[in-house]
Amino acid sequence: MSQFDQDEVFSPIDTQPTVPSRLKELNASLPMGVNFHLESVFPKTTGWGWKKSFKTRLKYIENTKEILQDSLHEGEEVLYISKGTRYSFLEYYFMGLWAMMINHTVFVLTNLRLVMIHSNSKGKPKKTLWMIYYSQIDKFKGTWNGMLNLKLKDGKKLSFTGFPKADRKTMPVIFQEALDRYRESGFNPETSQSLENLCTHCKDKVPKNEHDCDNCGATYWKPSELAWRSFIFPSWGDFLMGHTTIAILEMFGGIMTWMAFVVLLISGIQTSSPEDIIAAFVVVGIAHGIDAAITAHIAGKGLHPKKGPSQFETETAV
Repeated sequence: MSQFDQDEVFSPIDTQPTVPSRLKELNASLPMGVNFHLESVFPKTTGWGWKKSFKTRLKYIENTKEILQDSLHEGEEVLYISKGTRYSFLEYYFMGLWAMMINHTVFVLTNLRLVMIHSNSKGKPKKTLWMIYYSQIDKFKGTWNGMLNLKLKDGKKLSFTGFPKADRKTMPVIFQEALDRYRESGFNPETSQSLENLCTHCKDKVPKNEHDCDNCGATYWKPSELAWRSFIFPSWGDFLMGHTTIAILEMFGGIMTWMAFVVLLISGIQTSSPEDIIAAFVVVGIAHGIDAAITAHIAGKGLHPKKGPSQFETETAV
């Protein structure tokens, strides 16, 4: 169901308001061309906080409607939508809370798969997309502290956190029900890896280790290309991946390391001190090497546009 009956009126004698009646009360509608299982997408229709819950989900739906319209298959139905954060111990260890800024993700559970959309803190999509067919999930577990853990068939483990309190209880239940129904169906589509990358432009699958979309011709940065740019100047790779805020902060660090390099190098040349010259290269090598390694790790998690397909405007590339 993609649209509710605009003429439906909620009767005061009803004891349990329906989702369509609540949408009408909020003067809201759902996008055409997308099927929604209303009762699971909007599980709370009464009690304290129902209006906030509706408005939050409507915001996520509005933000992602073009992606949903372009990417969902015939017969695919949205069961749930929420926003959380992909958790990585390595990133939190080196970046602290800044890691949250680059890992905001909108999660769309459908009757076929989990679609993940990289977003900003308000749920507005960026350019990296993924999907996981339920057949590729070996184990699913929701923890007491709201963490959602997935173990995939290819051995990869994913952890997500930061979901709203209400979703911590509801989302795992809906996820498990969808997973069970999917397993009963025996549907097991072919994949190149459990966590598939999706093309930013045409939403088609881009196979593992590929950085060109065979469907539309778009090209993406290889992690090594971004890593070398960050090694030359920290923040370069992050700018290309769209991590603007973090890139600006890293830029100041890059300026400082290059200044230290120049000072030590000049000092070593003037005093004929090989120790200062070696120290100059060590400072740059360590500082920039760490940044390059982190950039390569982050870049390897998804696709980052380099050049768009011929029918679209070319993405800015350096």
